[in-house]
Amino acid sequence: MQSSQPKEGGIKGFLSRAGKSFYAGGLYFKEKSWMAAKMAGNVGFAVATTSIVVLMPLIFEIMREGQMIEADKLQVKELRQQGYSDGQLAEIGFPKVSLGLAPAVLKSS
Repeated sequence: MQSSQPKEGGIKGFLSRAGKSFYAGGLYFKEKSWMAAKMAGNVGFAVATTSIVVLMPLIFEIMREGQMIEADKLQVKELRQQGYSDGQLAEIGFPKVSLGLAPAVLKSS
């Protein structure tokens, strides 16, 4: 006995089966891509908040240190005009960067 609906053959049957297969594949891809997008959003949120908490204070401290060096350089310039030498300024406590000297790391041996 044959079933009530015969299987479609030929090009029409192939296209019908291919359409159903592509539709099922599209639904699967849509589901998996949505899950991947949610996971990427969670990872992105974690990275963004962590970088704000960790990097922003570091950036502020670097900017503050730059401002302090500039203020020291102005003060060193005024003291040099008054006749102080680099040795005297170093004894007072000014860092070498403020005196315009290269740090020990950059000196050639």
